[in-house]
Amino acid sequence: MRNNRNFKLILIGQIISLFGNAIQRFALSLYILDITGNSSIYANILALSIVPYIILAPIAGNIADNYNKKYMMILLDIIAGILMIICFILFIFKLDSTFLIAIVMLLLSTISVCYEPVVTSSIPQTVDIDYLQKANSYISQSGSWANILGPILGGILYGFLGIKLILIINGLSFLISAILECFIKFPKHQNTTYKSLNPLSAFIHMKNTLKTLSKNYKIILGIILSYGLYNISIVPIISVLFPTIINLNFNMPPQVYGILESIIASGLLISGVLINLKSNLFKFKTHYKWNYLMPLSMFLVGTLLIISNNINLSMLGITIGGFIIMFCLGIGNIITLTYIQTVVPKNILGSVSALSTAIATASIPIGQVSFGYLIRGNLNIGLILVLSSIIAFFVCSFVKLNIKNNYYLKK
Repeated sequence: MRNNRNFKLILIGQIISLFGNAIQRFALSLYILDITGNSSIYANILALSIVPYIILAPIAGNIADNYNKKYMMILLDIIAGILMIICFILFIFKLDSTFLIAIVMLLLSTISVCYEPVVTSSIPQTVDIDYLQKANSYISQSGSWANILGPILGGILYGFLGIKLILIINGLSFLISAILECFIKFPKHQNTTYKSLNPLSAFIHMKNTLKTLSKNYKIILGIILSYGLYNISIVPIISVLFPTIINLNFNMPPQVYGILESIIASGLLISGVLINLKSNLFKFKTHYKWNYLMPLSMFLVGTLLIISNNINLSMLGITIGGFIIMFCLGIGNIITLTYIQTVVPKNILGSVSALSTAIATASIPIGQVSFGYLIRGNLNIGLILVLSSIIAFFVCSFVKLNIKNNYYLKK
């Protein structure tokens, strides 16, 4: 891995892009809040930016499977960089508006939905199979650091530099990433058939991918389904329930919430580090055992919220429980992604990656709306958590059965 120049270039490009996006997302939320006084507007824009991940998944998979990965990464980064520079110019001439920001976010999401499957399917072509899990853990850690430090840097840069300079910095980060990608060398046997990009052929390609998975790779379909089930039953605990408890029920100041959120998010980072240090503890065939820590922690935290009125004790339980959930999700994401990259044929790996992203992304609002409805129904928060832990237990059991019934590894 230390001498793998191609992977290092991909990783550095990912770090630059991930940090640039994280900083920009947070800065734009502050900017919209400043000009409108309404934080829900940005939330609606973020919800709208999910749409391309769902609609364009077949086209994204077609691009990743049938076009030169190096050229596609370079092209998409250049387009993103130019888009940010155009946005910067419009802001300079005071043509900024919430509508413009919404359009830019939609376009960036469109670029991202095409870019991610290309990167995911390119890693097995640059890394030996024995180092694939370690490579994915590095990518995961980069994303975790970006999610933890991005808002902090975004707040600092927004306060000192303003939104315009952040836009130009992010635009330059995309262009720098494109320059680095010019030096990547993929194997000469890489598939570059350049099939048509029309929607019909893309959907046919995705349909054929689904047929292949259902016939020969049922375990992969189970993994993809589990991503969606996790986002419906477990992830909203972190994104909806815990923020509601901390901010509304306990009325904690934003500074305290920010610290607790960072500690919880660090679970993803620690999972990647631990996989690197103790890879023998995390095998695909048995990794499902870690999943059961999630419903257990949800049940214990829910019980604590029901029986205790001590805010400090409850906050401690929420922080530890949230950290465990994020840690287990991180373990599962890295290990299952590595298995997919190892088993799935390379000519459909991009489509499988796009499909899994579409399923995972489409399920996010379902979970958020469901938990929002339960909270508005004035149910006891602790009881919601206990009931959710039961559902989460069945989801973890589904993951276990999927592995035990369908596990195989092609030699």
